[in-house]
Amino acid sequence: MPTILLATYSGCRTFSDAGEGPTELAGHPIAALAAEPGGNCLAIVDGNQIWRRNLSCVWSHVATAEIPLQSVTSVAGTIFAGGMDETIMLRIESGSQPERLRGFDETPGREEWFAGGPPLGVRSLAACTAVTPESAAILVAVHVGGIPRSIDHGATWTPTIPILWDVHEIRAHPTLPNLVAAAAAVGLCISRDAGQTWSIFTNGQEVPNALALAVLEDEVLFSVQEGGAFAKRSQIWRFNLQNESVSQVRDGLPEWLEGKVDTGWIAAGPWHSEDQQAGDSPANNCAAVIDAGGNLWLSKSGSAGWELISNTSDYPFGLVIL
Repeated sequence: MPTILLATYSGCRTFSDAGEGPTELAGHPIAALAAEPGGNCLAIVDGNQIWRRNLSCVWSHVATAEIPLQSVTSVAGTIFAGGMDETIMLRIESGSQPERLRGFDETPGREEWFAGGPPLGVRSLAACTAVTPESAAILVAVHVGGIPRSIDHGATWTPTIPILWDVHEIRAHPTLPNLVAAAAAVGLCISRDAGQTWSIFTNGQEVPNALALAVLEDEVLFSVQEGGAFAKRSQIWRFNLQNESVSQVRDGLPEWLEGKVDTGWIAAGPWHSEDQQAGDSPANNCAAVIDAGGNLWLSKSGSAGWELISNTSDYPFGLVIL
């Protein structure tokens, strides 16, 4: 079984077949996690620092920002990070200091963005390698401000999805070059052209309110809350990428999970293996979900055969599978 990392206010908790392992970066608040190609992982630590975990489970400091951070991703060796309380985007080239992307400050329609509950910030990031990593589309889920998109390494940005769709999380498919998914108040949003245009898919509810999602090889998992951001219960649904059908995930999960399943609380992976050769397609057989009640669920068969592997009182801030 691969390793599951759970971001909490008191460190990064680890889980494997042997049960819970040591807490890494103990005593440090972890605001977000992001898996990288090859098995590394990025984390936002102590509010404004970016750290990286390597294959030897060793963490190292990468950069420190001057603002609190909420989201992080990387592409072709470059790290992109988004502000927590401000809609600011940073770019960190290897060995360099964080650089504010002034082009993001000039995104068309920015004056229409607004704070919807939490402060207006960059809630989620994704990099869609449409052709090559060097020509990746960088996609930013602004809450609430739609999904600005850059195809020139963050120099300029173009708005895409309607602002009032209220996007919470965005994920790109690591092996299908143009597929991107977004969890939004209007439901699951799918793009097949690297984030230029979007379609909505729901489970039939009038207010789907999807807060989180993860992309598996042939399907997308997303959460649906009953009662909005302060939901007392939620469900996990799947979107089949082949026939575009939408159905609830059970297969070991209860009909209702405890509380909401928020942004960053669903993970899929791993997208690599120790014996993977150059050019091989990475494996993606596991998925994990944690709910507001601290119940951590794992599937080793895509979205089937779920098992409860832990219950924690620590509030989660992110979840990845390596």
